[in-house]
Amino acid sequence: MMDSKSLRFITHQSFFTAVRSGDLGQLSQLVDRLTQDEPSDGSTVSDLMAVQNDAGETALYVAAENNLEDVFGYLLKFCDVQTVKIRSKSDMDAFHVAAKRGHLGIVKALLGIWPELCRCCDSTNTSPLYSAAVQDHLDVVNAILDADVGSMKIVRKNGKTALHTTGRYGRLCIVKTLIEHDREIVCIKDKKGQTALHMAVKGQCPLVVEEILSADISILNERDKKGNTAVHIATRKGRSQIVSVLLTYTSIDVNAINSNQETAMDLADKLEYGDSTFEIKEALAEAGAKHARFVGKMDEAMELKRTVSDIKHEVQSQLIQSEKTRRRVSGIAKELKKLHREAVQNTTNSVTVVAVLFASIAFLAIFNLPGQYVIDELEIGKANIAKHVGFKVFYLLNALSLFISLSVVVVQITLVAWDTRAQKQVVSVVNKLMWVACACTCGAFLSIAFEVVGKRDSWMAAVVTVVGAPILIGTLASMCYFVFRQHYGFHRDSQRRIKRGTGSKSFSWSYSANVSDLEDYNSDLDKIYAL
Repeated sequence: MMDSKSLRFITHQSFFTAVRSGDLGQLSQLVDRLTQDEPSDGSTVSDLMAVQNDAGETALYVAAENNLEDVFGYLLKFCDVQTVKIRSKSDMDAFHVAAKRGHLGIVKALLGIWPELCRCCDSTNTSPLYSAAVQDHLDVVNAILDADVGSMKIVRKNGKTALHTTGRYGRLCIVKTLIEHDREIVCIKDKKGQTALHMAVKGQCPLVVEEILSADISILNERDKKGNTAVHIATRKGRSQIVSVLLTYTSIDVNAINSNQETAMDLADKLEYGDSTFEIKEALAEAGAKHARFVGKMDEAMELKRTVSDIKHEVQSQLIQSEKTRRRVSGIAKELKKLHREAVQNTTNSVTVVAVLFASIAFLAIFNLPGQYVIDELEIGKANIAKHVGFKVFYLLNALSLFISLSVVVVQITLVAWDTRAQKQVVSVVNKLMWVACACTCGAFLSIAFEVVGKRDSWMAAVVTVVGAPILIGTLASMCYFVFRQHYGFHRDSQRRIKRGTGSKSFSWSYSANVSDLEDYNSDLDKIYAL
């Protein structure tokens, strides 16, 4: 038989195991079994709720820490406020650990019964609100503030509120919430004499600094116990962005001297060399900051330095604007070159398709002759009109068109020109070949037309020749004109006049000289571009 002490130990172990597993059914069975022989005052279950494990945790604490809402709700029925306040060895009670972990459901359940839990702090006087705010649990913070807004002013032993620490870590949403509930919290100082602004400038979030100052601008020049203002601390920490934000406020005392007889400019001189240091010094100089030894004295060197800084900024601004203009013109040139490249590629694809079509027509035409072929065994397969002059002309021109088209196809599928200028040269040559193929195809058509209509109706073929030949010749002549105009520059005189015009035009042309192909850059002047 086990003694009662061993039996209680086993019961407690199984009880905590059931709680930690989250098995509500097993837990309720265990509690029911214990309550069968329980006194009428329910002391057995109440004592069980107050039992602590090796870590000093109660069953309610375990459920709260692990966010076991069903188990927590079941256990809460057997607990009073004193049981909830039992602290573990981590110095937190069930409500505090739930707030720190961000378990909103458990926090609301406890606040609905005992709202005074908001003011239960640990040994360092850290409140549940402070712990939830530092962990950025916004919902929990709002729930606690709705229950007891005064808990936000509870300070730790070092004098810091939740706003001090959340401002330091850049928790913008928490900072906004705390300030919305009570704007006076920004004026509370810790034991070092620091306000929330002093802590916020140590961080890296300018928005938090602006939020705190929007609540009370009077703390901008507030000093800590060492005489440091916010601009002192931001400079010492090397926070260039925050220094710039502080200097935007006209009421700032940029030449405040701390207990060590140092201004922000003196502290900036002690920073390590780097971009942020340069930015801080430059911003302070523009705001009229001085070294402590020059405060209250006329500093000609500083005035000269400020003038030089203004000139430098103006020159830099002009250089930046010039660079933007150059990039804009360069971008336009690139877009034009891209359009040219696409146009040349489209032309290449079109020529390939037309060349294949010409080759197909020429190949099929020789085997689909009018009059068909000789059936005699000696000359089988010979065309019946083979001895006619029209057929011979047709045969020669058709063959020439076939081979030229096939040559174009081979060139197009073989040569790859990466440069736009090389692509245009290839297309230019190929286009001329296609002109010849087109002329040969038309000549072959007209020559075979005389054979098809016969001698009696040869006037029909003559009419087609009279009408078709001028059309083809006129088309080719027009294409030659555009090509010659493009290559020999009939329009260059007008471009030269534009180039010699006003200074603004010369400026734009000077930038276009940086483009690799000036002709590409100005080709938008042409309505038609011929190769």
